[in-house]
Amino acid sequence: MLTRSGAKLLDFGLAKGQQVAAAGFTYAGTEKQLTAEGTMVGTFQCMAPEQLEGADADARTDIFAFGAMLYEMATGRRAFEGKTKTSLIASIVSGEPPRMSSLQPLTPPALERVVSICLAKDPDERRQTAHDVLLELKWIAEGGSQAGVPRWWPIAGTANGWRGLWLSWRS
Repeated sequence: MLTRSGAKLLDFGLAKGQQVAAAGFTYAGTEKQLTAEGTMVGTFQCMAPEQLEGADADARTDIFAFGAMLYEMATGRRAFEGKTKTSLIASIVSGEPPRMSSLQPLTPPALERVVSICLAKDPDERRQTAHDVLLELKWIAEGGSQAGVPRWWPIAGTANGWRGLWLSWRS
């Protein structure tokens, strides 16, 4: 992320460890095992249920993390919460986040649907690639978020929103 004070590296829990040497890079100390087997590493709020249950992570795991970040960016709240790590894990594995529109009423229904699919508990129920998610987000950005919204519905932030509703109804 670029800021006025310079560049900052942010960790959204999306990265999966890979062989560093395979990419042609070597770093001092990479030959050491840094994490004990069975240890959970990551940002808990972004970890997918299968990750928390010890199953293998794949691209769909990253899609869950991306959905958790989109949820937080759109609502200002984390999708899953808990007072302890254990209650947070339980929330992720078996709970459902509050509807985005209940926290931010102007959330486009299409965006809420994308995030909901990203946060599906079963990886098979999520979008299978980041490209699939990208295509949906592009569709929303192009106006697809109004799909299913009646033509006469007032547009938020317009001075004539309710007036437009009244005029549409009369005609």
